[in-house]
Amino acid sequence: MIWSWVRFILGTACLIFGLFFIVSSVVGNFKFKFALNRMHSAALGDTLGLLGIVVGTCIYHGLNVTTLKLLAIVALVWITSPVASHLLMLMELSSGRYTEEIHEEPSDEQGLERYTVDMKRNAIRNYDSDKNKDKGENDK
Repeated sequence: MIWSWVRFILGTACLIFGLFFIVSSVVGNFKFKFALNRMHSAALGDTLGLLGIVVGTCIYHGLNVTTLKLLAIVALVWITSPVASHLLMLMELSSGRYTEEIHEEPSDEQGLERYTVDMKRNAIRNYDSDKNKDKGENDK
Protein backbone atom coordinates (compact mmCIF):
# COMPACT_ATOMS: atom_id res chain seq x y z
CA MET A 1 0.00 0.00 0.00
CA ILE A 2 2.69 2.49 0.96
CA TRP A 3 4.79 1.60 -2.11
CA SER A 4 1.91 2.48 -4.41
CA TRP A 5 1.75 5.93 -2.78
CA VAL A 6 5.51 6.40 -3.14
CA ARG A 7 5.26 5.37 -6.79
CA PHE A 8 2.37 7.76 -7.30
CA ILE A 9 4.22 10.68 -5.69
CA LEU A 10 7.46 10.05 -7.62
CA GLY A 11 5.60 9.63 -10.90
CA THR A 12 3.61 12.80 -10.33
CA ALA A 13 6.78 14.74 -9.41
CA CYS A 14 8.45 13.61 -12.64
CA LEU A 15 5.38 14.52 -14.69
CA ILE A 16 5.26 17.98 -13.10
CA PHE A 17 9.00 18.38 -13.75
CA GLY A 18 8.52 17.54 -17.44
CA LEU A 19 5.44 19.71 -17.76
CA PHE A 20 7.29 22.65 -16.19
CA PHE A 21 10.06 22.44 -18.79
CA ILE A 22 7.63 22.12 -21.68
CA VAL A 23 5.57 25.10 -20.52
CA SER A 24 8.69 27.20 -19.89
CA SER A 25 9.93 26.25 -23.36
CA VAL A 26 6.71 27.50 -24.93
CA VAL A 27 6.84 30.73 -22.93
CA GLY A 28 10.50 31.19 -23.87
CA ASN A 29 9.73 30.75 -27.56
CA PHE A 30 7.25 33.60 -27.38
CA LYS A 31 9.22 35.84 -25.02
CA PHE A 32 12.76 35.75 -26.41
CA LYS A 33 13.57 38.10 -29.28
CA PHE A 34 16.58 36.43 -30.87
CA ALA A 35 16.47 33.20 -32.84
CA LEU A 36 19.32 31.62 -30.92
CA ASN A 37 17.62 32.20 -27.57
CA ARG A 38 14.38 30.74 -28.87
CA MET A 39 16.22 27.71 -30.21
CA HIS A 40 17.91 27.10 -26.86
CA SER A 41 14.53 27.27 -25.14
CA ALA A 42 13.04 24.78 -27.59
CA ALA A 43 15.93 22.33 -27.14
CA LEU A 44 15.50 22.36 -23.36
CA GLY A 45 11.80 21.67 -23.73
CA ASP A 46 12.51 18.69 -25.97
CA THR A 47 15.13 17.05 -23.82
CA LEU A 48 14.15 17.73 -20.21
CA GLY A 49 10.40 17.90 -20.78
CA LEU A 50 10.28 14.60 -22.62
CA LEU A 51 12.54 12.98 -20.05
CA GLY A 52 10.33 14.03 -17.14
CA ILE A 53 7.12 12.89 -18.78
CA VAL A 54 8.50 9.54 -19.95
CA VAL A 55 10.16 8.76 -16.62
CA GLY A 56 6.94 9.70 -14.82
CA THR A 57 4.89 7.33 -16.96
CA CYS A 58 7.52 4.61 -16.54
CA ILE A 59 7.28 4.96 -12.78
CA TYR A 60 3.48 4.74 -12.95
CA HIS A 61 3.41 1.58 -15.08
CA GLY A 62 6.48 -0.23 -13.77
CA LEU A 63 9.33 -1.79 -15.68
CA ASN A 64 8.21 -3.68 -18.78
CA VAL A 65 8.96 -3.81 -22.50
CA THR A 66 7.00 -0.65 -23.24
CA THR A 67 8.94 1.41 -20.71
CA LEU A 68 12.22 0.16 -22.16
CA LYS A 69 11.06 1.29 -25.61
CA LEU A 70 10.12 4.70 -24.20
CA LEU A 71 13.53 5.04 -22.55
CA ALA A 72 15.18 4.15 -25.87
CA ILE A 73 13.17 6.94 -27.52
CA VAL A 74 14.33 9.37 -24.83
CA ALA A 75 17.94 8.33 -25.46
CA LEU A 76 17.57 8.96 -29.19
CA VAL A 77 15.99 12.37 -28.57
CA TRP A 78 18.80 13.24 -26.14
CA ILE A 79 21.34 12.44 -28.86
CA THR A 80 19.63 14.02 -31.87
CA SER A 81 17.96 17.15 -30.48
CA PRO A 82 21.08 18.94 -29.17
CA VAL A 83 23.02 18.06 -32.33
CA ALA A 84 20.25 19.43 -34.55
CA SER A 85 19.96 22.57 -32.42
CA HIS A 86 23.70 23.24 -32.59
CA LEU A 87 23.75 22.75 -36.36
CA LEU A 88 20.83 25.16 -36.77
CA MET A 89 22.59 27.69 -34.53
CA LEU A 90 25.77 27.43 -36.60
CA MET A 91 23.75 27.96 -39.77
CA GLU A 92 22.08 31.00 -38.21
CA LEU A 93 25.40 32.49 -37.14
CA SER A 94 27.06 31.84 -40.50
CA SER A 95 24.19 33.48 -42.39
CA GLY A 96 25.09 36.90 -40.96
CA ARG A 97 21.47 37.63 -40.18
CA TYR A 98 22.02 37.42 -36.44
CA THR A 99 24.07 40.63 -36.35
CA GLU A 100 21.38 42.48 -38.31
CA GLU A 101 18.76 41.24 -35.88
CA ILE A 102 20.74 42.63 -32.94
CA HIS A 103 20.76 46.11 -34.45
CA GLU A 104 17.05 46.05 -35.28
CA GLU A 105 15.72 45.20 -31.82
CA PRO A 106 17.98 46.20 -28.95
CA SER A 107 17.64 44.08 -25.85
CA ASP A 108 17.87 45.25 -22.26
CA GLU A 109 21.53 44.25 -22.12
CA GLN A 110 22.38 46.33 -25.17
CA GLY A 111 20.48 49.26 -23.71
CA LEU A 112 22.52 48.93 -20.53
CA GLU A 113 25.75 48.83 -22.54
CA ARG A 114 24.72 51.94 -24.46
CA TYR A 115 23.84 53.67 -21.22
CA THR A 116 27.21 52.90 -19.67
CA VAL A 117 29.03 53.98 -22.85
CA ASP A 118 27.08 57.28 -22.79
CA MET A 119 27.95 57.75 -19.12
CA LYS A 120 31.64 57.21 -19.86
CA ARG A 121 31.55 59.66 -22.76
CA ASN A 122 29.85 62.28 -20.61
CA ALA A 123 32.37 61.71 -17.82
CA ILE A 124 35.24 62.16 -20.27
CA ARG A 125 33.66 65.33 -21.69
CA ASN A 126 33.13 66.76 -18.22
CA TYR A 127 36.69 65.88 -17.25
CA ASP A 128 38.06 67.52 -20.42
CA SER A 129 35.93 70.63 -19.94
CA ASP A 130 36.99 70.91 -16.28
CA LYS A 131 40.61 70.46 -17.30
CA ASN A 132 40.27 73.21 -19.91
CA LYS A 133 38.66 75.51 -17.34
CA ASP A 134 41.52 74.87 -14.93
CA LYS A 135 44.04 75.65 -17.66
CA GLY A 136 42.27 78.89 -18.45
CA GLU A 137 42.33 79.93 -14.78
CA ASN A 138 46.01 79.05 -14.42
CA ASP A 139 46.92 81.10 -17.51
CA LYS A 140 45.37 84.25 -16.01
